[in-house]
Amino acid sequence: MPKLSPSALFLMTFAVGIVLSWYMPWQISLLVNVSLVRFLGIVLLLVSLVLNTLSYRAFQKHNTPYAPFSHPQVLIQNGIFGLSRNPVYLALILSQLALAFVFDSIWFVLGSVVLFFALDNLIVPQEEKILAHTFKETYLSYKRVTRRWF
Repeated sequence: MPKLSPSALFLMTFAVGIVLSWYMPWQISLLVNVSLVRFLGIVLLLVSLVLNTLSYRAFQKHNTPYAPFSHPQVLIQNGIFGLSRNPVYLALILSQLALAFVFDSIWFVLGSVVLFFALDNLIVPQEEKILAHTFKETYLSYKRVTRRWF
């Protein structure tokens, strides 16, 4: 069975959000002030960018692949990876949530929830198997002390 990429999941939930927002607009600003909604979107987008940048730099520093399902050379346990085992996917989810606020659409919020569950149940377990097989007890120890998301 081919592996579904995290980027493909993001694009699918994003595309569904666009279509639903177009045909059935359901705005967050009906519940909260629109300026606050947009501000939250920008803040979340910046947090997402920082998480992704820190993650990418850690992969570069340790000379290990950034691509999902690849076989890493090093188990990164410090920096942002000392706070979360999946900061890249967390950034992806936060990006989708940020877009919900920027585009003022509850559909994107729901897309973020779907993206989270898809990553948590379809992608992360596959990657954890690779890491457990590659790094054995070192990974299991890391897994015990570092949360999956935050």
